[in-house]
Amino acid sequence: MKENHKHRAIELGKDILILLLTCSALWLAAKTQLLGPLSNLLREDSPQTISGQSQGEEQVGSAVPMAMVVNIPSGAGLSQGPELPEGGESVRLGIAHDQAACQELFQQVAGILIETLSSVGPTETISRSQWEQTLTRQLGVYMDFQGEIPMPVLVSWLSGESTLLEGSVRRMVLTIYNDKVAICYRNEEDGKYYRTCSEMTDPDGLTSILNTLTDNGVFYAFESEEYEILNPDTLLFPDSPNLTIYTVSNPVSSGEESLQGIVEDLGFTLSSTSFYSSDQWVARSGDDSVRLSDRGVVEYTAGDENGILPILNQNGGGGMLYNSVETCRQVAAALMGGRCGEARLYLSSVTQGEQGLEIDFGYSLNGIPVCFDQGYAARFIVSDGRIAQLTMHLRSYAANGTLSAVMPSKQALAAFSALELDGQELMLTYTDSGGDTVTAGWAARQETAGEG
Repeated sequence: MKENHKHRAIELGKDILILLLTCSALWLAAKTQLLGPLSNLLREDSPQTISGQSQGEEQVGSAVPMAMVVNIPSGAGLSQGPELPEGGESVRLGIAHDQAACQELFQQVAGILIETLSSVGPTETISRSQWEQTLTRQLGVYMDFQGEIPMPVLVSWLSGESTLLEGSVRRMVLTIYNDKVAICYRNEEDGKYYRTCSEMTDPDGLTSILNTLTDNGVFYAFESEEYEILNPDTLLFPDSPNLTIYTVSNPVSSGEESLQGIVEDLGFTLSSTSFYSSDQWVARSGDDSVRLSDRGVVEYTAGDENGILPILNQNGGGGMLYNSVETCRQVAAALMGGRCGEARLYLSSVTQGEQGLEIDFGYSLNGIPVCFDQGYAARFIVSDGRIAQLTMHLRSYAANGTLSAVMPSKQALAAFSALELDGQELMLTYTDSGGDTVTAGWAARQETAGEG
């Protein structure tokens, strides 16, 4: 009898162990599925989706912000609450001009951000003053993507899910409001500010992550009368940085061999492609054509509806807008990712133009945008469910081992005041005018200040 009881106990223990292992496997599978899309954007060995994508994939279209600020009200915690009391001070850490540090911080909060974006409730409009209070008086993480990313694209990139959130966002804050994890953002399309909360995300997780950071004195222009001429959300640091000087080169030569490599990356079959030169080198496959100038400018024009470049999956997950942007991101990865050196590409804007949807990408160097005369590094025109045209400026950037001191922000402000550039954002950029080096300096960026 005792042996039977012992045998049953052993068998019961085995059953319980199998059940626990099964539950654990299911939980891990669910977590892996949730974090998969984000890890594919951040990892260096992302899987190929079109020819040539794996090379330089990590440099193209990443959803990692280029600047971040953590705001921690003094004493913020579970007992005191996440909001700064009247007259209190906050600890604030700002990260800019350092893409690796931004990526490291972003990875710490990415899981909470994904969970919140995947479970947000109704969206409410907030005032400009509420936005400023969120930035300075509440526990939270401010994220600046520099480009204007459609919400459906950003959410799909991060979580792999669709969303009801609308508009385009450059600035976003992951914060706590009424004991809930919330997302506040400025819609770049209408200039208004919005807040949406999640009932699912645990606010304790955000508090525990952020309370380990230290202050470095970063502030916003609206916090100082000295900078009231600027766009109020201009991000400023007490010390001027010394920033890397980059050598710039054309990664392709104007010749048939270079053009062959480009069209192969775009998916052309060389056996069915003809090459000739006029004022530029030209490749033709069917009615599709690619032109390469001696300055490294690539221009693609689609012919008939059976063109070489991918036709968009109009019925795929994420919707037509997301599929358009993601297809263009993949093409940019194939052509530009392995040729741009130490630069990264980021989505700068998506707008509806006369010829179709215009999707622009820009270069950045260690979290600082690169400015071109034409305003973009790559432009895609999407029409009738396919890429009708694209123009890419192929440039390769390499740190030359030297640093350049940047003018203090107060001196830059004095120069901008003389030019009567009221309301513009003061920001650091690299200006590429076709020379062989680029050096960081201050520039003005026009932007509406929003409502409220």
